[in-house]
Amino acid sequence: MKKQINPNVKAHLIRGVFYLLLLLAASAVPLAQQTPAQSCGRPGWLAGPDMPTTGVRMVGVYFPANGKFYAIGGRSADGVGNDFAHPFEYSPGGSWAIKSATYPDNQVSDMACGIRTDAGTPYIYCVSGSAGGQTMATARVFRYNPVTDIIENIAAPWPGDSDGITLPGGFAVFNNRLYILGGFRINTAMTNQIWEFDPTSNLWVQRISLPVARGYIPTVTYLGFIFTAGGSDWNGSTLVDTNDSFRYDPVTNSITSYPNIPRITGETRALKFADGFVAGCAPSIWVIGGGRTPPNPSNEVDVTCGGTWAIGPPFVTPRRNFPVDTDIGQVNFGTHHIWLAGGYASDGVTPLSSMEIYCYPVPTPLDSATPTPTVTPTLTASSTPTLTPPPSPTATATHTPSPTATATFSPTLTATSTPTATATPATPSPTASAALRPTPAPRMRPTPPARP
Repeated sequence: MKKQINPNVKAHLIRGVFYLLLLLAASAVPLAQQTPAQSCGRPGWLAGPDMPTTGVRMVGVYFPANGKFYAIGGRSADGVGNDFAHPFEYSPGGSWAIKSATYPDNQVSDMACGIRTDAGTPYIYCVSGSAGGQTMATARVFRYNPVTDIIENIAAPWPGDSDGITLPGGFAVFNNRLYILGGFRINTAMTNQIWEFDPTSNLWVQRISLPVARGYIPTVTYLGFIFTAGGSDWNGSTLVDTNDSFRYDPVTNSITSYPNIPRITGETRALKFADGFVAGCAPSIWVIGGGRTPPNPSNEVDVTCGGTWAIGPPFVTPRRNFPVDTDIGQVNFGTHHIWLAGGYASDGVTPLSSMEIYCYPVPTPLDSATPTPTVTPTLTASSTPTLTPPPSPTATATHTPSPTATATFSPTLTATSTPTATATPATPSPTASAALRPTPAPRMRPTPPARP
């Protein structure tokens, strides 16, 4: 003889399905905002289209407002007369284009660039630079709006180049301000100054100094701090790579040590990226290749978070002084990337045009939700299944070294030891899961009478 499901249990299940559908509908909104990009089935490096020409000493900038990657400044080769006059634009999943906007001068190699917002509009701000074959540097500041394709000068020269020969070292953006850490006094020495630029007031402020003088420092903003990893020193005749690592706090204007990057490197970038399978956390810091002291230039990727370092997935062609950036610095849904292109080849001389793309698919709730095998509880003498949503909606993306990254968003069916079929009330705070499928008229086992 078939029994009816306890009305309380049935109501609880229906309510859970209702909240689940609402959450799935809401999750479709951010998914629709993801940047169109080259798809990939598993994390890894892929070959991208070559740049229109070889390019070295460019700065890579991903611009979220239009979802495109830019290679700013630089030159096609060393020597006089090879400086670029226009920005390069890469459309993810598409091709390269040379834009119409024109740089204010030819001193566009080895600039410091970052995105800042002024009056609600994002721009790519670029500071300093030098021309190919020259030993002078400029203190000039300009900004580029990729959406309107317009470049304009900013009347706020960088004080760090007061001697006319200093190029910016590492650079990062924190709280809408550009920070320049260290610098290279061309063929003379390194500096240890830290400068802060506010795009709203167009003012520069000198902050605390680095413990050591370094140039070309891989630098990144990460979890409220600015981290450095390596950088270049000057031995009197040439640049040499180092592995000094520090953590700078822009709020307290203080510097603390950080475990040194395991290898020496410089003349590259550090990035914050969402893929955390290497260091066991996401996002983490990725230091991408670079360096010139043999065996550098390198294709090694070093990943860190929480004070530990690990080896990340190497790209194919070793290189230094190349544009590189990422479209994501936090765990999110969709496919995300690191783009790199150009730079000097492993001989440290030959300019490259080749592009490589690190592709990282972050599972979406619809892709990774795991169906719950039973949604209509079978009442027995020993257990009453109770649908108990977690305390708050939590989307947890978990990536392991296996090819499939799985994010699980499913309500939990919890068996509780009670002899009666009674639903436990719970505050509905559902997480996304696969659609629950009711099972028609389950066969019920006899339930012993409730104990007094």
